[in-house]
Amino acid sequence: ERMLSMHFTSPLALHSATTARAPSATMREATYRPGVTAPAYLDGSLPADAGCDPLCLAALALPPGVEDHNVDYLCKGSILDTWCFFPWSLAERQAIMAARSPQETELTLAWMRAAELKHSRLAMLAVVGWSLAEMLQSSLPFHALDFTDGRAPVLVNGLSAYAPFMLLVLGAAAYIELQSTDTVFQTFLSPPAQKYVPGDLGFDPLDLEAKFPAGLDQRSNEIYNGRLAMLAVTGFAVQEGLWGQPIFGAH
Repeated sequence: ERMLSMHFTSPLALHSATTARAPSATMREATYRPGVTAPAYLDGSLPADAGCDPLCLAALALPPGVEDHNVDYLCKGSILDTWCFFPWSLAERQAIMAARSPQETELTLAWMRAAELKHSRLAMLAVVGWSLAEMLQSSLPFHALDFTDGRAPVLVNGLSAYAPFMLLVLGAAAYIELQSTDTVFQTFLSPPAQKYVPGDLGFDPLDLEAKFPAGLDQRSNEIYNGRLAMLAVTGFAVQEGLWGQPIFGAH
């Protein structure tokens, strides 16, 4: 408690029990599937917002500044409430999101969007690395993929032979993650100079943002490509795990 009292808390993290709940919003049609209504908290203001959260997974996020609401729902008090450490019922998750204030909803969506961007960027790198490793395996030094019969070194194909390299990768990932610790946990030693934008690490060494046309929504494009990459790399892993053959360069 003493350490936390020394930190500056972002205004977004402040929450009062008397904060007014979110007003009723005009419902919009989700763009990911015709005839489906988007949840009220997905109002289209975020880049690449298709209104897709049919399982109300946003309620699982509990970032700093968001209260853990105890809500009533149809199956409250069941045995699953005792066994599960997370809101297992869709009705409960929907009630949790309805109980959150506008500030809490903003913090929740920022937390989930940051997580989506991290997974998207990792998946885009993985798709490129996976493909190149298997297509160029014959020219790789030390017959690097012989340990996995020409398949990419991933969890389903075996990682023991690549443990030293994976430790280096984990170290680099941990360093990058630490750069966003203050923004994620709202533990600034001084007021932030700029408003927090989920996923914005200030990394643009080629100044590409200024070179693209103003009407080109690169934030949305990054997320669309990231979602496609997450589906692709999942397909790679499942296919190689089931059939035991490399996707690229298979005989």
